[in-house]
Amino acid sequence: MRTKGLFLLTLIFGFWLSLFVNASFADEPYFFPWAEEEEEAFEVLPYEVVKNLPSDINAQVLYFIKYYTQGAGRKSLKIWFERAGLYLPYFKAIFKKFGIPEDLAYLALMESGCSPFAVSKAGAVGFWQFIRGTARRYGLTINYWVDERKDFIKATYAAARYLKDLYELFGDWRAAVASYNAGEGRLLRLMKIRNFANYWQIMTSGLLPYETAAYLPQWMAIVLIAKNPEKYGFKPIRKVPLLFKEIEVEGGLDLRVIAMAGDIDPGLLYLLNAKFRRGITPPGKISKVRVPLYKAEEVKRNLPLVPVVKVRRRFYRRGYFNITTLPYLVNESPIVLYKLAKRVKMEHINE
Repeated sequence: MRTKGLFLLTLIFGFWLSLFVNASFADEPYFFPWAEEEEEAFEVLPYEVVKNLPSDINAQVLYFIKYYTQGAGRKSLKIWFERAGLYLPYFKAIFKKFGIPEDLAYLALMESGCSPFAVSKAGAVGFWQFIRGTARRYGLTINYWVDERKDFIKATYAAARYLKDLYELFGDWRAAVASYNAGEGRLLRLMKIRNFANYWQIMTSGLLPYETAAYLPQWMAIVLIAKNPEKYGFKPIRKVPLLFKEIEVEGGLDLRVIAMAGDIDPGLLYLLNAKFRRGITPPGKISKVRVPLYKAEEVKRNLPLVPVVKVRRRFYRRGYFNITTLPYLVNESPIVLYKLAKRVKMEHINE
C-alpha cells in the first residue's frame, strides 16, 4: 500500500510540476553537462609490491596470498569479493559455454575489481579492461551513447572469445593469461626475436613488464583464496546474480523514468545498464533495457503512466536531442546514477 500511495503522489506532483516546466524552460535549448560520464580509476599493482617477487612460481603465489590476506591488498580483495557475487555466475556460465576454464572468471577481479566503471591510464574500460581496438575486434559497440565494455554479459562473451583465441595461439593457458595482460603481440615478438621456446623462458627473461610477470601468480593466489575464503578470514563470495529481463523503450529516455515506473533502486538499474554512458538510451532509436526480473511486468504496466517531460538538450559536439525525463529532474544529469550504483547493497539484490 505504501508503494502504491507513493506512486500516486508522484503522479500528482509530477503532473503539477510538468505544467511549470513546460511553461517556463523545457523547450529552451541550452548546453547541459550530460556529456561527461563518470568512471572509476583502476590501477595495476604498484612496483613496490612486486619488486621483490620471488623467482619460483610457488613462492610467487604464496607471496600474493600473503599480500591479499595479511597485507595492503586485503581491503581491496574484500571489496572485489563483494562485487563479484553479482557477476561471477554469469562469467563462469559463459566461460563454460566456450569450453575454457571457469577459474579464468577471477581475472575480472584483477582487471577491474569487478567494476563496470573501471578505467585504466591506458584507456582500457570495464570488467575486462578492453582497449577500443580489441573491444571492437570482438564485436563490442563503443560510441558516444553506448560502451558495451561496461556490459557484464556482452563484454564477458568478448573476453571468453579473446581468451580462447589466445590459448589457440600459444597452446598454453599460462601464456594466454599473461598475454591477456601484456597483449599477444608483445609475447609473440619476444618468442620470435629471442627464440624462446615456451612461456617459462619468457617469464624468467626479465623482459616482460613487472605487472605482467606478476599477473599469473596474482591470479592463482586470488583463485585459491576465493575457493577457500574462510581459511584466510574472508566471508564466502555471496553469489547473487543480477536476474533481469529486457524490455524495449524509446530513445532518449532517462533511466530514472524506468526506475520510477517499477519502484526500482536507480543505482541497481544502472548496474544492469551501465553500457548507457549518459544514463539515457540513445536518442532516435528503440533500445533494449534490462530491468530486475521481478519488476518487469510492473515496469511495462506503469511506464506509460509516469508523468514525464520532453526537453531539448545540446550535447557537446553532438548537437541537440530530445530527452524524456522526470519533471523534477530536468536540471539534474542522469550521470548521478553512477554514484547511486556504487552504493547498491547486496542484500537489496533480487528482492
